[in-house]
Amino acid sequence: MQKMDVPLPKARVSEVLGLLEILDDEHGRVDLYKLGRTVGHDIDELISTIETAQLFGLVDVDNGDVVFTDVGKQFTDEDMEERKHYISESLSKLPYMTQLLTALLQSDEHAVDMDFLKNVIDGDFSERETEYYIRNLLDWARFAELVWVDSDEQTIHLEVEEDNTEEQSDQQESD
Repeated sequence: MQKMDVPLPKARVSEVLGLLEILDDEHGRVDLYKLGRTVGHDIDELISTIETAQLFGLVDVDNGDVVFTDVGKQFTDEDMEERKHYISESLSKLPYMTQLLTALLQSDEHAVDMDFLKNVIDGDFSERETEYYIRNLLDWARFAELVWVDSDEQTIHLEVEEDNTEEQSDQQESD
């Protein structure tokens, strides 16, 4: 399998959520041309946003219209925690994210250098494209609360739920 065939988010979270809001306002169907005028993106940016929404199963394109899938409509009606959970599940199935999550789980500190992801994605892409894909992938992974990034140290960390035992012991002491 060539790396060019591996699915990657081509747009940021905010762009896709904005597209979904517009679709919701338009009752789940909007003409591609009208959508382009509404969002003010050039055609490449608009296509990247639509492709990313399609990657997550949220929209389809039908006869020049962008339309909600059943999942997309349900996603729009859910609260933020349910949205994050859905994206987390979907994102975890993407090959590059699977490699990143596996490396994070195997690391003693549950962290890897940013170069790890660059090396995983790099290959058939230019340096600019690689940086673009890393930015978008990490944007989605942070949204889904799978990872957090230390920009100063240039490291990616596995998002770990805080241990409730500390909270419980604090609460017991106050009782």
